[in-house]
Amino acid sequence: MTTSKSIRLLVGAMLFCAAPAAGQRDARDLQVNHRNDCRLAAQVLTTGHPHTNCAWALHQISGCEGEGPAALATVWQTITGGSEIDVLVWSSLRLKDVRLYQQLRATATDRSRPAAVRAAAMLVLTRYTDPHNAIWLTDLVPPDSIARIPLKGGSSTGYYPLDGEQPLSAPIAESVLALLQSIAAGHTVEAPEVWYAAAVLARRLETDIQYGRAQ
Repeated sequence: MTTSKSIRLLVGAMLFCAAPAAGQRDARDLQVNHRNDCRLAAQVLTTGHPHTNCAWALHQISGCEGEGPAALATVWQTITGGSEIDVLVWSSLRLKDVRLYQQLRATATDRSRPAAVRAAAMLVLTRYTDPHNAIWLTDLVPPDSIARIPLKGGSSTGYYPLDGEQPLSAPIAESVLALLQSIAAGHTVEAPEVWYAAAVLARRLETDIQYGRAQ
């Protein structure tokens, strides 16, 4: 074997061995960056600092199984309205955790909270029961004259949220339906934006349970 050929073989072997190591380093770097981003996003959402990163934090936290549920639960306790509700719903739909679920129920039933926030919390709870449910906030706006409760049939190919560190281990559809029905029945004490949203979601969820689509 010539010297030049031996050198080429040696260099090739070194590169072959180095490639997996480099790939492993890249994977570790991505994991470290992800953990750092999750910690920063949770800090922004729970403390408000730095406030300029709020929109980024709401998007980022949706992929954080560890920090995400508790941070989103904190936002649900404090949000008052505005365009952030859409992003908060979007992020909350991508994480499923006992802590977030309990806060959503608390927000949905708290009459001191804004109607739009309560309707958004009920929407997340309903869509937790069926990943193919595609009802959105615009479907819950009451008309000027409410003659009947429509059956909203929006559906999608579906997606499956990440489980948080405290995943929901039991079906929730029946419990969510009971909550929605109790709110929908409160015509005399609830704002139209609240009881109408609850009634629309309850009708859809009841149908999904009937046909085995909700858990």
